[in-house]
Amino acid sequence: MFTTKRYYESVEFTLPANQTDYDLDSNQADFLVEFGPASDREYATQVRIRTDQTITVKLNATTNDAITITSNDSPFDIKGVEIRNVFLTNTTAAAVKLLFQDLESNV
Repeated sequence: MFTTKRYYESVEFTLPANQTDYDLDSNQADFLVEFGPASDREYATQVRIRTDQTITVKLNATTNDAITITSNDSPFDIKGVEIRNVFLTNTTAAAVKLLFQDLESNV
């Protein structure tokens, strides 16, 4: 069971075509505004991903396993991982919406 907290962060943008490991922290100024060291809060532990094209997602490092998300999978939730950065790869320009939250486990 998870308890939600008061803070969330939403990042929406168009990911240009043919990106490889697009670094969200470097390219989106509003990423990690509500979470992490700049806010003196814990990092987010959940992200809900919406996309209108196929993208792959890697959390925290480009060497981590890629998670493929298609428009049919959208929205796609990832929970239980401290999220310090997100890397996106695609072939076609994609509308991407990311909703970050910090969930606390009560188990």
